[in-house]
Amino acid sequence: MLYMEISTWEPENRDKILEHFKELKMPAGVTVHNQWVDLTGSRYFILYECDDAEAFAAFNLPWSDVCYIDTVPVMKSTEFISLMSKKS
Repeated sequence: MLYMEISTWEPENRDKILEHFKELKMPAGVTVHNQWVDLTGSRYFILYECDDAEAFAAFNLPWSDVCYIDTVPVMKSTEFISLMSKKS
């Protein structure tokens, strides 16, 4: 499944966030498609694929002490339209 995540953090956690990024290792089962950082310095966006709950947890739990993570399952709009067309 494809996920879009938006992570936000308090300004006082900036240095902790930078340390987390330096140590970041993607667990097996997580494929990152792209990542972006908000130039204001307090948000991070990532689009990744993961079909394993254990890998999902291994990727997200280490960040839970320094930021808030909003995870949204997504799909390409063309795929969504095709899927919905088959249901009609």
